[in-house]
Amino acid sequence: MWVPRMDAFLSKWSVAYEEAKALLEAEGGYLLPYQDHFFVTTAGAIAELGLDPADPDWARIGFDWVRPADAAAWQRLNAKRESAAV
Repeated sequence: MWVPRMDAFLSKWSVAYEEAKALLEAEGGYLLPYQDHFFVTTAGAIAELGLDPADPDWARIGFDWVRPADAAAWQRLNAKRESAAV
């Protein structure tokens, strides 16, 4: 869930999911995985993935791609990500 164009956006990285989740809860953003790490990033970075950061499904999953609160909403977002030309 990372592309090189996302380097232009400030993201906070963590090796532990729990730490990334705490950052998400404290500061907001979008929690995503990358290999064995996790990061919390901005709406601009989400757009670089070909996704709409204002999509209501983000709120439904709790802005947490790793452990989404709503599996159906995550599946819709994932389908959009797979179809994005990124």
